[in-house]
Amino acid sequence: MIEPFRSKTKNRLKRLKGQVEGIIRMIDKDEYCVDILTQVLALQGAIKGVSELILESHLNTCGKRLISEDKKVRQKFIDELLQTCKLTTR
Repeated sequence: MIEPFRSKTKNRLKRLKGQVEGIIRMIDKDEYCVDILTQVLALQGAIKGVSELILESHLNTCGKRLISEDKKVRQKFIDELLQTCKLTTR
């Protein structure tokens, strides 16, 4: 992973860790379920943002190299990306 993606990703993951700990505290305090759910949904959005950073870094490093390789390597790279994108719609 290249900069600035590395540092941005690490910072966001540290924030996510704090969010998870906050949600756990909310559950321990038996807070209102909708408030907890709201925080979980915010966490999902933040995780999506981390995924986008990682993908962008991948495209700027491995993608640059693999897209210019022979047809088999290029197709494998494209298939890999498509499979990964399918995971985002689950």
